[in-house]
Amino acid sequence: MFNRLKNRVLTVVSPEVSMIQAPSHHDHHGKSHQGQRLPDKFTYARPPFLQLATHDELKASADHNVRPIIVPRDISTLPWSTGYAECVNSGKSEWNEDQAAFHRNVLTHSSKQYPDLPYTYFGTFDGHAGYGAALAAANQFHHILHEKLVDVLDLLMPRLPSATDSVLPNTLLFHRSVSKDELIIGALESAFAEMDAVLAEDRDKYRNAGGCTALAALFIFGKMFVANAGDSRAVLCQRVSTDLLKAQIVPHELKGAPLGEDGKTYRIFPIPFSHDHTPDTEKARLMSTAKLNPTFMGAEYIAMEYAKKPMTKDLGTRILYRQGTMKGWTYKTLTREDLKMPIVTGEGKRSRLLGTIGVTRGFGDHDLRAIGSNQPIKPFLSPHPEVTYRDLTKVISIPGDDNEDGDYGILVMATDGLWDVADTEGVARTVFQTLEKYPTEKHRYTMVAQELVAKSRGRVNESGHWRLADSKAAATVDDISVVVIPVYQYYVEFLEWERECFERERAQEAKIQLTDSDTSSNKISSTSDDPDINGIHENGDTPDKLDTFVEEAIEANST
Repeated sequence: MFNRLKNRVLTVVSPEVSMIQAPSHHDHHGKSHQGQRLPDKFTYARPPFLQLATHDELKASADHNVRPIIVPRDISTLPWSTGYAECVNSGKSEWNEDQAAFHRNVLTHSSKQYPDLPYTYFGTFDGHAGYGAALAAANQFHHILHEKLVDVLDLLMPRLPSATDSVLPNTLLFHRSVSKDELIIGALESAFAEMDAVLAEDRDKYRNAGGCTALAALFIFGKMFVANAGDSRAVLCQRVSTDLLKAQIVPHELKGAPLGEDGKTYRIFPIPFSHDHTPDTEKARLMSTAKLNPTFMGAEYIAMEYAKKPMTKDLGTRILYRQGTMKGWTYKTLTREDLKMPIVTGEGKRSRLLGTIGVTRGFGDHDLRAIGSNQPIKPFLSPHPEVTYRDLTKVISIPGDDNEDGDYGILVMATDGLWDVADTEGVARTVFQTLEKYPTEKHRYTMVAQELVAKSRGRVNESGHWRLADSKAAATVDDISVVVIPVYQYYVEFLEWERECFERERAQEAKIQLTDSDTSSNKISSTSDDPDINGIHENGDTPDKLDTFVEEAIEANST
């Protein structure tokens, strides 16, 4: 184990150092079919925007005794002063298996009719059985997503007036209407599927990557899309002035509302933008899959859920059960078949699929097998994300109220290391309490991320156990990664792009009208010698009036 990890560190610091050979903890996953040892596809590293490049820095970031909170040295490496903080686990794995990524890019239409459309993507990936899948997703997913967006670019861009429509697809050929939102959701869904397929294809070329959950946020067209597969979470933290809510809220409910720096009282609203995918939350899907494909269960499992655990002594008696997509319960007579292990055991965060894994969506896990039975688990797993979105152009915000972060919200994306010990209400309170402490500082969102990580990590006590600072409850022992995104800035960015589109549209309209007017003028002058007609165009305007109109249009466009 030590030599293998040492190799990964050395490849970052000094690639010319020869590799130390050591057996993998999953030898059959680390070798090709010919028995050759396979390399890692990506060398272990932390997110590039943290700028941890040396061996000593990587080693320090993985100190399980100190668990240092790592934040970007230069906050300008993240867009709009977005906050980020992370810390390693307390010893469950050698390295931090979380990964985070962001990517800013533009979509350029081939016709050059439109200004480049900017978009920004953020991703968090929580690895298990190693960091390989999370690291691969952090390095590759944004390329896949960009390709998917380019594929539908002709349908995404707004229609500008043109003398010819040959550059735009004929939407009448579609059998049904397709919205831009559906196109973007489709791009995210297909990108998730392709990322999972890439990991499957890499198994014969690179060391087994394990698996990871995936949470992505995409800001495009003045909208925020959040796609989730796994148990990482995204929460939009909003703060609304109680002056706007008094008509709907009973006065006693306003008591205790936090007081802002401006003296106003506010209500804080955390809005979940993702839902966990665990064996417990996806029990209906898993049991339905097993019922339709009995071979997935082998001879050891059964796709049933019982009101109480079946016992041998209960054989022949009636027991309440449900299966497949059933929401209610019914009776059946207990048989020996019912004594098999259910495909889903446990509840909540402790639930397990085939007694092995606690998440049911994400990337990778193509070679994962059930503990004890060696039954493949991948047939039950899915990379398909649930996508939620919000139209930022429809947010109600009072000009001059200086509450953009509250009205549009702060999006907190985090791996389950945070959510294992924090609830959404507490996170939202921490967000705005910290922002109040740093009202104008550029690093205020970084301070929010740092505070959230610090609270969930807690402090180590004399016995060496990590405990929450405000109670004696156990703190998280998992890796923690938190991204704090000021949503309002992406609305402003969209307005600027819309303004550029409008200016180009006016210029195009003026150009078309000028061309049409010249054509009409030439046609009339060449087909009529009547002095009473020569001074009149087809639209009834005189040449003087037309020239004045064109000049005004060009002048308006230039301003």
